[in-house]
Amino acid sequence: MQRTGAAEEDCEGIVNYAIAIAGVEAAILLRELPDRRVRLSLRSKGQVDVARIAASFGGGGHLHAGGCTLEGPLSAATDRILDTMRRELTAVADTRAAE
Repeated sequence: MQRTGAAEEDCEGIVNYAIAIAGVEAAILLRELPDRRVRLSLRSKGQVDVARIAASFGGGGHLHAGGCTLEGPLSAATDRILDTMRRELTAVADTRAAE
């Protein structure tokens, strides 16, 4: 971002491109901040409650859009959010199967 002169707000809409892909239930954009914390933007469609996921990490949002900030490094933050998202997607799939 420094090299290209991009601002923080230039990144906000990127996650929406991923959620627009057919078959995608949830999308996450991770962005490492200068202080090594990691900012997450989460989007979903359908039954995945990304606000609940974000809230579990101290963030917030609403059913289909959420955000939070995790301690770095980026690899550790990635592992944490992917573990959580996998559990959520499994729970949604199990709920659908039971219906």
